[in-house]
Amino acid sequence: MIFNSSNYQRVSTVCKVLERSRGFYPNLSSVFVRCKSDDAYVTIADVSKRVKTAKNPEYVPRKYLLKATGQETLRHLKWMLQKDILCQDIFLTGSPGSRRREIALAFLELTNRELEFIALSRDTTEADLKQRREIKSGTAYYHDQSAVRAATNGRILIIEGVEKAERNVLPVLNNLLENREMHLEDGRFLIPAARYDKLLEQYSKEKLDAWQLVRVSEDFRVIALGLPSPRYPGHPLDPPLRSRFQARYVSFPTFEVSFYNCIIF
Repeated sequence: MIFNSSNYQRVSTVCKVLERSRGFYPNLSSVFVRCKSDDAYVTIADVSKRVKTAKNPEYVPRKYLLKATGQETLRHLKWMLQKDILCQDIFLTGSPGSRRREIALAFLELTNRELEFIALSRDTTEADLKQRREIKSGTAYYHDQSAVRAATNGRILIIEGVEKAERNVLPVLNNLLENREMHLEDGRFLIPAARYDKLLEQYSKEKLDAWQLVRVSEDFRVIALGLPSPRYPGHPLDPPLRSRFQARYVSFPTFEVSFYNCIIF
């Protein structure tokens, strides 16, 4: 449970087991706390969501939730939880710094979601989003990149520096965000879960596998992190790409808020 006082918003996790590896210390930052969730429910104010058990716990971020202090941070987490329930992708914008990334990682830890990460730059190509061809033991094969792994395994894909996306990767991003579709270099084709399930009612799974159709998990989400451009270096977001996200501005906490958090915690 994370709280400032009983009169403020609070984050409560039902059926969570908190294991402390050390004894009690006045300074919480010196205490390692590990959270485990099995069919738990995360509640922030009046927003509640069921937390599933992670298939690969090593992909879930740790130790970021303890840093998520302050009522402004809780409001950001509540908003992100609402968008996750509505199956909407998220765009966090703000000034340069690590605050947006820390909030996103804290949200993943809170909801026990697995992480895939990609940082966009001017040198990012389609292969960085889809597949790379690698050689192993004298044999060439295609290796799935973070976007493909997140889509097929139901993970959350964090895209850092979305304002730096070049024009050659925008069609791939737009198609993945809007239609949940992507054509891979090895011949496979990603399709959304609803369409795959409808095809599964008419055809067998062996037939769909023969067609090289791959189901995109309904738990797949995208969290984009970017800077306001042209105030900062980068490209103004393409209108079709901008319309795919639900955006929220994340500002740094004021001195009064930081001072209050130091007193409480």
